[in-house]
Amino acid sequence: MTKGAKWACAAFLLAALVCLGGVLFYPHPAQIPSGDSLEPPSVSHWLGTDDLGIDIFAQICAGFFSSMGIGLAAGGLAFLLGGALGIAAGCGGKAADTALSFVMEVLLTAPQLPVMILVGAFLGQSMWNIVWVVALFSWAPVAKIIRAKTVSLQQSGYLRLAKSCGAGPWALFCSHMARELMPLLCVNSLAVIGKAVLQEASLAYLGLSDPLAKSWGMMIQKCVSFRGIYFTEYWKWWLLPPVGMLLLTVLYVRLFARELEKIWVRGENRYV
Repeated sequence: MTKGAKWACAAFLLAALVCLGGVLFYPHPAQIPSGDSLEPPSVSHWLGTDDLGIDIFAQICAGFFSSMGIGLAAGGLAFLLGGALGIAAGCGGKAADTALSFVMEVLLTAPQLPVMILVGAFLGQSMWNIVWVVALFSWAPVAKIIRAKTVSLQQSGYLRLAKSCGAGPWALFCSHMARELMPLLCVNSLAVIGKAVLQEASLAYLGLSDPLAKSWGMMIQKCVSFRGIYFTEYWKWWLLPPVGMLLLTVLYVRLFARELEKIWVRGENRYV
């Protein structure tokens, strides 16, 4: 593993441990008021409180697991659907390739955020609905990459030789294709997690997430909707923490995915 991957992984794990400690051991809850309205950061409330008196650090910690849960679910669905449908398009013949490629192109060219808003509004405010809406647009880029790699492998000399020796589809996949496809599939599915976290925050900001669940996007929405927020000092401890955590989490995930791509996909072993 490169130094960049180690630093990104260590920073992400540190953030996860801090948020886990906040959920388990921090004395203030993330759902109910525990102080006065808009208290500044103090020993009692590390990042202050919002307009309802709810501790902001507690909300940040709860929002980490809410956002990462949706990101991991979307990444897992992208791994399963994108991998299965991409391989099916590459190996299933002309009819399957045409049909699946058409669906991929439709999802890739559709304006994602407006469609996600429309679908989310019809499905209702629920965390699981957000997972399905985000996953709907997450698998197509992965499937297209896997489909292109599968088609390339189908034309390779060693795979043709294995077919001429009587190897079946399952043997071809396990012995020759899996080692080429799995690193590519893992890296692209990992990259989906960061994108899914941003999409979840966007939908939560627009009020389409579960109102009872803590989300960084919902925290940002509540802050910017507070009248006169930028004429006071409240934004310093109410707006900056969720924005910073959102940006840093996505940055760490994408840096880790990029470093893994260098190792697994490009075959680079140099330490940077």
